[in-house]
Amino acid sequence: MASEPDVSVGPWSDGERARRYDSAGNGRFYRALLTRLVSGAGPFGQGRGLDLGCGSGFATEGLLQAFPAVAWQGVDVSAPMLARAAHKSTLAPVSLCHAAAEALPYAAGLFDVVVSNFSWHWFRPAAGAEVLRVLRPGGWFLVSAPLRRFSGAAGNRWLARRLHASRRRFRRFASQGLRIEDMNSLLPGDLCTHRLESVVIEEQFSDAQTLLATLESRGSLHAIFGTDGLEGCADGTTGSLAFEWHVGLLHMQVKP
Repeated sequence: MASEPDVSVGPWSDGERARRYDSAGNGRFYRALLTRLVSGAGPFGQGRGLDLGCGSGFATEGLLQAFPAVAWQGVDVSAPMLARAAHKSTLAPVSLCHAAAEALPYAAGLFDVVVSNFSWHWFRPAAGAEVLRVLRPGGWFLVSAPLRRFSGAAGNRWLARRLHASRRRFRRFASQGLRIEDMNSLLPGDLCTHRLESVVIEEQFSDAQTLLATLESRGSLHAIFGTDGLEGCADGTTGSLAFEWHVGLLHMQVKP
């Protein structure tokens, strides 16, 4: 049996890709996701926190605002993304680390909370044991992740048609998204689930090309199919398109 493709780095070793990702529009998207994720979270008003897969720091900025008494650190496998985060004055209080989620360079039990905001689908299964290792007893694990759900929104239908037309070029990756029923098992230990729900986040795009460019900048098509290019994109589609993301939100606590 062929081994599962390694998408932990994916396209993010590319500095130009990191520049396209680090846009105002993407910042609004990821911060809006974080706001939904941290709603009702806690209690962890102080201590140490880790933004896992912090990228260029969109979620990290939101975490600093939401929990200012927590000493936040950020870790990401992409050096170009971390370089962009390091140049943001808003992230000056944050210690940034270049490492993979599956091999975290932190002591056991160091963190009171670990947050993964729309990054978990990039990680291999070993990340779960590492997160559990670095969380203290009673520590919290917060995750937002894309779900495998059908959407009838116009933008989703357009993308489905384009993907179907080019399907022979793709190899489907496990990073395509999670099932909501699988989220409780992301960590291998004895944890208590405090919140598990699915939400829909809608975005509006001016046209199909803008939708595709935005998905490309986030690595969304690469995460699912290992590629960004789509054949036959100029299919005559005009006008704005709504696009829906089905997202799972999870709050778990390590039992003391």
